Amino acid sequence: SGINAEWQLRPGIVFYINETWDYWRYKMVCVGMVSLVFIFVYAAVPESPYWLLAKGQDDVATMVLKRIAILNGKQYPEVQPAIPVIKAREKVMSFFKPKYQRVGCLLCLNWVLVGMAYYHIFLTIDTYGEYGNPDEGKIPYALLRKTNFIVALGAEVPAAIIGVAVLTSLLGRKFSYILNLVIFAVCSAVSLVQYEVVKDWDIRRGAILIGAKMSITAAKMILALWTAELSPTTIRTLMFGLGLGSCSVGVVLASALLFFAASPMVSVIIMLVIAVICIGASTQIHDTKNWNLPDHLFDVYKNMNINNDDAVYSDLQSEAQNNTATVL
Repeated sequence: SGINAEWQLRPGIVFYINETWDYWRYKMVCVGMVSLVFIFVYAAVPESPYWLLAKGQDDVATMVLKRIAILNGKQYPEVQPAIPVIKAREKVMSFFKPKYQRVGCLLCLNWVLVGMAYYHIFLTIDTYGEYGNPDEGKIPYALLRKTNFIVALGAEVPAAIIGVAVLTSLLGRKFSYILNLVIFAVCSAVSLVQYEVVKDWDIRRGAILIGAKMSITAAKMILALWTAELSPTTIRTLMFGLGLGSCSVGVVLASALLFFAASPMVSVIIMLVIAVICIGASTQIHDTKNWNLPDHLFDVYKNMNINNDDAVYSDLQSEAQNNTATVL
């Protein structure tokens, strides 16, 4: 939730700063201030019981679990339940295990596309639609820009409700994500058509600000959920870090397109090529619908239905048993 809130707030800050100060250092400072605000939000979030148990802080972990039970309106059991204690020995090396390394790389590739497409829309927000002299019946630049920004932000709501909450529950993560990428690709291709549907709204403006924006936003949220469910507890933060780092690469690519003054056709073709590659890559990743969050890489392999006779599977099973204790 915090990550999504930051992503949605930053374009708004940049939009306001562009109208106030045209000095890039001010923009960077103001955007960075968003992270400082969330430091206080995260301070109120309890520490992960898994992490506390891994550090041997059993009493603190029990307190956190009791606090969570109270917040959820549940009664914490009088008898202490069995809690898996994860001795986090997998860490970074788990990412390079056979089969999972491939999954991690495919997820990072998709994060590049999401970051590139999402920010490219906001960086080019004032290029959708025509503006000119109001005395000649044209839309003023400021009004066009504000309208485009409001429409683009408004697309976040149906994207979260329909594209994520409804679709992922009914269709699973994999199909929902691929469906949104297909919609994004179609809307991007359609945006090359120059045809005015209604006054001041051509196909390109509607396809990008509504269709493409809604679908790529939903894809971004689904990808965050998918990454979490495909990552064992011991390296979940690592996978999110790699994913967000890959997303930043996409942001740099989007900025490069503007820096080199790429035409809309070139930008669309580049994103279409990456989108097609990502759609193909996503078909090779397992769906995580109805999965329990995995604790170890062994749990991920088990959910993937890898043959029990597989040597890698057997080794991971032994490692998971050796790295897990039970608190009674």
